[in-house]
Amino acid sequence: MSLLNGISLVICTYNGASRLKPTLEAIFHQKDHHQIPWELIIIDNASTDNTSELCQTLIDQNNFHSTSRIIFEKNPGCNNARLRGLNEAKYQWILFCDDDNHLFPDYLKQGWSILQANPTTGVLGGQGVALFEDNAPVWFERYHRSFAVGPQSSASGKLNRLSSRKLYSAGSFFRKEVLMRYYEKGFSTIMVGPKGDDLTRGEDTEWCMMIALMGYDLWYDDGLKFYHFMPKGRMNWEYYLKLKKGISSGEAKLKAYELFYKKSNPTVISFCINYFSALLYTNVVWLQFIIKSTLLRNNYSQEVMELGSVSNKEKAASYRKNIISSFQHFIQLQKFLKS
Repeated sequence: MSLLNGISLVICTYNGASRLKPTLEAIFHQKDHHQIPWELIIIDNASTDNTSELCQTLIDQNNFHSTSRIIFEKNPGCNNARLRGLNEAKYQWILFCDDDNHLFPDYLKQGWSILQANPTTGVLGGQGVALFEDNAPVWFERYHRSFAVGPQSSASGKLNRLSSRKLYSAGSFFRKEVLMRYYEKGFSTIMVGPKGDDLTRGEDTEWCMMIALMGYDLWYDDGLKFYHFMPKGRMNWEYYLKLKKGISSGEAKLKAYELFYKKSNPTVISFCINYFSALLYTNVVWLQFIIKSTLLRNNYSQEVMELGSVSNKEKAASYRKNIISSFQHFIQLQKFLKS
């Protein structure tokens, strides 16, 4: 695959007309952007509002015709939109910017500099900074990572390949060539991302794992910052519990990758041992939580009770529900890495 060395900035959006103006303006005002080869690709993911019209108006007003494209993706779902962006991009690096992200003015310049200085990087991530429409809820600081906010590592630099294998996709640069090696050979990811009311998460983690398995580094830099807009409609406990349920429900689906970090050629037997050990562990933890929360109810706050119930229950259920699909994914991954 012959790719130009540069950045394809991809925004995937569904009915984003009410959110996109500050997102696009932050991109149009990037410092020294003329010194960097880049393009802007907006994936309108089956929107029913005036998303495309708004984007075109803003592109026209800011004279970004030559570097911008708006593409309509009729198949709804985050994964479909990202795959369309991946295929449409002409540059080696794909920077995913969500429609509620506002990049700091030096994001492109600084990210480009880091990528050029570290040629073994496969994914580069930054730090989300919460921008609240209303006051922050009292519990937000305890769980901000679930909202792609805050530092992703204790220090800038290369992440440990064994202990840290994920960066959230918002504000992250992905090496296109590596991902295309998988897809061009017919590889299917097991995570599909949020769709409608289903908030199952983990598609960005899977991409990070896929790239890391090809020998590339995951890199984090806390100088790369972007605002992540927090609308008041999502800043409630009920939404967070739903979000946490989505995050926890996908845990077992990524289990197949774990073995390939530890062994160069894991067997079916090792997968079964690893998977069923995790299944037993998560269900024991779930059972322990039920017993403790029943017998020692007064020792737990309502917040801990509700969050623990959702998280532990979904993790345990994830391993029970995904035995076959996880095994099939392990076989697929094994065949790909041997090819």
